[in-house]
Amino acid sequence: MEDVPDPVPGDGEVLVQVKAVGICGSDVHGIAEQGLRRRQPGLIPGHEAAGVVASVGNGDERWHVGDRVCINPQINCGTCETCLRGLPHLCERMRVIGSSMREFRHGAMCEYVAIAGRQLYTLPPEVSFEEGSMLDPVGNAFHVMNRASPTAGDTIVVIGCGTIGLTIIQLARHMGSGRVIGIDVVAGKRALAEQLGADITLDPAATDIEQEILTLTGQRGADIVIEAVGLSATYHLAARIAKRRGTIIALGFADSELSIPSQAFIFRELSLIGSTGFSFEVDTVIEYMRRGAINVKPLITHVFPLDEVQEGFDVAGSPDAKAIKVVLQVGNGE
Repeated sequence: MEDVPDPVPGDGEVLVQVKAVGICGSDVHGIAEQGLRRRQPGLIPGHEAAGVVASVGNGDERWHVGDRVCINPQINCGTCETCLRGLPHLCERMRVIGSSMREFRHGAMCEYVAIAGRQLYTLPPEVSFEEGSMLDPVGNAFHVMNRASPTAGDTIVVIGCGTIGLTIIQLARHMGSGRVIGIDVVAGKRALAEQLGADITLDPAATDIEQEILTLTGQRGADIVIEAVGLSATYHLAARIAKRRGTIIALGFADSELSIPSQAFIFRELSLIGSTGFSFEVDTVIEYMRRGAINVKPLITHVFPLDEVQEGFDVAGSPDAKAIKVVLQVGNGE
């Protein structure tokens, strides 16, 4: 922890007094692994945040001091081919706050952050700052489901019941899935998955997952498998439990490189679809949270004040802590 000067909003920027900021798995891994490009030493991390407008720079007339806001951490250029095609989350010059991947850009684990006004969204009074800080992971979950394009009655399997996986399970239930199955090694996550809409949960350490999925689906396999872990082993599992011409959504990337069973993809004509970030889903995400259609409260398992950030990271990175989402409360929070 150290004191730094308050940022000054430039043209088109807004100064946000941060109230809550989440600790993402990418923060934990990036800080634990020295030299990883995403989190270089000296960076203020944090890309999942919500707060209050403290001041407004020149050229932004939408926001006013005191407005409650949540932050889209993705900074797009607006001029490249993908941006002009309406795909800003795939911007060729994409930057993310709290990341040093493409640009050393300070994040929101601090009291104030200056950010372009177009990256802010109104946070309804029904949604707490802690819940508002979940815009990024919940947005990712919505985007996954849009990429998967499920139809009513589909069997959907989610491998990895973390923050995004648990949100996907809720969405799958809302979208009329015939059966929703969650897979995780942690008993508490499996229990929460069932609480939030999974019909069945399976422990890969105690169950022959492939045989169980085949039994549950009449030997067909799952229509859609969402991989939210990111290991070669779990991608192999996804290929084994997907039906012929089934869809696998690639979300997890714990390993920088993965092996996949090429023959399964070729001879069973499986589709592997990548999913990253979110774009047009934001307004829907916020409305779902406002109405309680998506419940993120049980996903926030730990809240620490900002000056206990080290303890927050220790809990977020500990398999024994049973954390799902750890949020740092800045100032007095709500």
